[in-house]
Amino acid sequence: MQNSKKYFPEMQNAGISFYAHKYAIHFDILPEISYLNQEIPIIIAELLPILHQFPEDVWISQQSIDEGLDFCRVVFWVFSESSDALKTFSIWFQAIFREAQVAETLERLVGCALDDPDAAKIELTDWTRLHALEADIEKAIQSEQTKREV
Repeated sequence: MQNSKKYFPEMQNAGISFYAHKYAIHFDILPEISYLNQEIPIIIAELLPILHQFPEDVWISQQSIDEGLDFCRVVFWVFSESSDALKTFSIWFQAIFREAQVAETLERLVGCALDDPDAAKIELTDWTRLHALEADIEKAIQSEQTKREV
């Protein structure tokens, strides 16, 4: 399964096309979340471009938060006009969270989103590219194109 899609044949004629991948950053919160202010962890995706060696020619959009009893997950789409730029982002993404300082900073940020950060242990446990159905990829690309046309 490719998980990225060049889209809009009519836009290709105009020289515009996007590729897209869906990603997630997963934090375990133990023993459990009592209240999570989603406005704080959602900015994690927005902070990625300021981290060192962030790849050029990609942008992050359509962020959301999945929340469970003992986790929160920042989900977002990465877009580019270049499939090579998306590959570069994927490599960068897999490496950046292995740096202890990055992981600890993001864990503290999630802790600030809890009503009682001292009562929970936050641990960055997974970061991955998510499988997305073709229909979801097309929908994300359509949404992004509409947003960029405005």
